[in-house]
Amino acid sequence: MTATRKTSGVPSTTLHAPNDSDGPVAHHQGSEAVDHSSVGHSEAPLENARYNFTILTFDGLTFWLGLSYFSPTTILPLFVSHLSSSNVVAGAVPAVIALSWALPQLLGARAMSGITSRKRYIIVTALLGRIPLIVMIGIIWAFANTHPQLTLIAFFVCLALFRATSGMNTPVYYDLVGATIHPRQRSRFIGLNQFLGGGIGALALVGGRSLLDSFPFPIGFVLCFGLGTVIITTAIIWMSVVREPPIVKPDGPSQPNVLIQARNVWSRDRTFRRYLIARCLVALTGLASAFFAVQATRELGATDGDVAIYSAILLASQTISTLGWGAIANRLRLMNVMLAGTVLAGSASLLAFMAPSSTIIMLVFALAGASMGAIVVSDGALPLSFAEDSKQDRSLYVAVANTAVSPINLIAPLLGGALADAGGYGTTYVIASLLAVLAAVATVTASTKRPGALSRTLS
Repeated sequence: MTATRKTSGVPSTTLHAPNDSDGPVAHHQGSEAVDHSSVGHSEAPLENARYNFTILTFDGLTFWLGLSYFSPTTILPLFVSHLSSSNVVAGAVPAVIALSWALPQLLGARAMSGITSRKRYIIVTALLGRIPLIVMIGIIWAFANTHPQLTLIAFFVCLALFRATSGMNTPVYYDLVGATIHPRQRSRFIGLNQFLGGGIGALALVGGRSLLDSFPFPIGFVLCFGLGTVIITTAIIWMSVVREPPIVKPDGPSQPNVLIQARNVWSRDRTFRRYLIARCLVALTGLASAFFAVQATRELGATDGDVAIYSAILLASQTISTLGWGAIANRLRLMNVMLAGTVLAGSASLLAFMAPSSTIIMLVFALAGASMGAIVVSDGALPLSFAEDSKQDRSLYVAVANTAVSPINLIAPLLGGALADAGGYGTTYVIASLLAVLAAVATVTASTKRPGALSRTLS
């Protein structure tokens, strides 16, 4: 996988441009008029669906293996801590990753109107993204010990450029998924990728820590980042052999500016707008998750070793549950998978509020991991379904969804920290639980007040 899969988000966490020349038509039963001049939707049957499913799975597996050597929760903050004693600087790592990945996504959606091959665009942008990684590794090797501030600045700049190229090709990557994998198989594909990626990522972290323990600073990080760069670059080989259907170009007038298109999607597609509001509320429930382990160590007597166990439970729960959510999404429907993730997130916060001991926190992390797995699966497939139901540009819907939610993901833990400082962890957990109830109501509303076609694919 040569683009960042959401993740990130992931990681998270994965569309294209206009092909109907008939002009605006009615959206669906009971919805407002939406311009259906959709770019890039391929009309060809999915003749190579099984082949592409396999190839893109190997692509994702290779990508996740390499990206694990740049873990934003362990390896990257540890590297930064060698260059600066500031916790704020270490905490800037996930913020830089989130913003630099989210902001360029509308540019990626805009690119769909001018490209003739999705996979060629993905490969080119992926190769461009490897350049700042190589520069970063060279600077770390040459200057980390002698010029730590210069190295720190270069690290953040290069990391941001790498993630920006990933953000630019994420909408196009998901459009490729939409064009090559049958809608009924997408949830299973996303779940399988997350399951395999989580498992291989855990193994990679073991290897990365071995490198860091075996070599002095900064050589261990140079080797770790170098190995990760080589592996994610080899993922391009898998992308190059995807059998991509042709992109159908529109015969009508050129599309407006991508920002205008994004605004039109928000203002005209009421169903998608309700989904985005619900999804942003779901993201706000994450304001509590960053403090489960902190509360356990400070108030419930958990040790550092216990925190390592919590991390393992979280990873295992998310990894295993994504496979399960992907397999049963066709039965539960995607909006109900998102609803289940919301309920689990609220349950985790409520249980943390009532937890009498650090042992109960293990169950809190299990619930939180299962919630994350459900959201990952629904995030990957829902924007594609909304776009296809309204006969709109898949890449644009993916970009709009990721751009809307990413700032909330950034703000939520900061808000949670402010609440914890003001009223304690219990205040944070209670508010997170109440937000989960509100998000669940919004999700149910979004899934019931939708056109008939969506009721078959999303409910």
